[in-house]
Amino acid sequence: MLKKKAKIITSSQLKLITIIGIQCSILIGFILFRLTVPSFERQPEIYIYPFCCSLLGLAIWSFFSWYLLTKSLFNPYSFFLLSAYIFNSGQALLEVFGLTKNELLEFFEFSFSSQTILDTLYLVFIAMGTFHLGGLLSLINIKHKKSKNLNPEQNILIEKNTYKVGITLLKICFLPAVFVIFNSVRTVLTSGYMALYEGGGTASAAGILADFIIPACLFLLAGSKNVPKGRVISATIVILYAMSKFLSGERNRAIMPLISFAWLWNYFISPFPKTLFLGVGSLIGFVLIPVISATRTEAGGDKFSINYLIEIFSQVENPLFAAIEEMGSSMMTVAQTIELVPRVRDFQWGLDYFYAILTLVPSIFGDVHPTIARGLAEKWLVEEINPYFAFNYGTYGFSFIAEAFLSFGWIGAPIALGVIGFLFAKMTLWAMKSHNPAKLAMLTSFLSFFLFYARSESALMMRSLVWYSLFPYLWVCILSRTKRKKITI
Repeated sequence: MLKKKAKIITSSQLKLITIIGIQCSILIGFILFRLTVPSFERQPEIYIYPFCCSLLGLAIWSFFSWYLLTKSLFNPYSFFLLSAYIFNSGQALLEVFGLTKNELLEFFEFSFSSQTILDTLYLVFIAMGTFHLGGLLSLINIKHKKSKNLNPEQNILIEKNTYKVGITLLKICFLPAVFVIFNSVRTVLTSGYMALYEGGGTASAAGILADFIIPACLFLLAGSKNVPKGRVISATIVILYAMSKFLSGERNRAIMPLISFAWLWNYFISPFPKTLFLGVGSLIGFVLIPVISATRTEAGGDKFSINYLIEIFSQVENPLFAAIEEMGSSMMTVAQTIELVPRVRDFQWGLDYFYAILTLVPSIFGDVHPTIARGLAEKWLVEEINPYFAFNYGTYGFSFIAEAFLSFGWIGAPIALGVIGFLFAKMTLWAMKSHNPAKLAMLTSFLSFFLFYARSESALMMRSLVWYSLFPYLWVCILSRTKRKKITI
């Protein structure tokens, strides 16, 4: 009888097991602390600063552990992790160094009790911890499966079809995109940034087509490794698109495509010069974001004069920290949700995710989509806490952490976020390991929308995954399979 060979644990497997064990220990330790320390409820104010420090430590550990296992921090998973930490704990991270202008979570016209602040910090900590645990679990076996490399003929065929899909999408969406962008800039110049959100309702047909402009450019870029003309067209359109969005005050819609484009170019086409990347990143982070934040609610073309912009910039103290503090105000939506659910609104038990899936089907038989008619979580929140602001089409955004809590509460929210972290990290690794241009284009197309999920909700993200990412990828697959069959015949 033959003896079974003992499995040998490699050093990389041992490292992964160790890091996952540390991550689980951190989470279990904090959960036990919450359950066993009476002063958590009685004297919450004494734990606020230590929890801010703990969040900073978790953020550092998250990036460090991901780098240890993947040898990279310049990848889509790290980008979303950074976005999630800035939007959902930016103020807490600045609080560690005493860099916040206001008290923690004292933003807009709201202030919260010490208990709510501590509960918010705890939820964000556990949520980000389980999200990253899901990401770490996605690495299991990823290094030990033999990657199925494309042969040269397949690679050329997929590149050509990726290029073809990109250029075809560009022809379809270019005019609608120009129309929508022109109207957005004109609206902001005449009526201010908030005028973009007047009217609500569902997206128009032109708006839906216009949103294909960045996926089209990313598929075109992925298929242009050997086509300089395609790279020039793609880069030109993405840069002009980003500039138009900066002009209209839509910072997120300018920055996310730039990040996706830069990563795809650096990873698949040619490495970016570090000085260029750092220079552009510094310009956006230190100058554009704080200046746009200070001017975007104003109307009129005078706000774009050089003298006015210099004056505004000179009045901004610590531009980068001011931008992080502003973006970190999304933690307020987590705090408000904790206070209101289930006292004012019951747990939704996954209904928000279900209605998010329904957005994949356009509203054909009525003006209002069922998901919009039911009400987005961000709309519910602003109507509950500031009816006047809601009446004027204002919104505070939302948070993927708040959405999970709204659906499943203290126990279910971390589990849901762990699943999301696992799926997103798995998708990232699947595309990167393949070096398949179509898969990489799909990943970056999704990323160009998904980065905003950190301060948004699923109903606003689902279409980006399927319509703007998966459908173009499947189109490439169908074209490639059809072509191979013709060659075989």
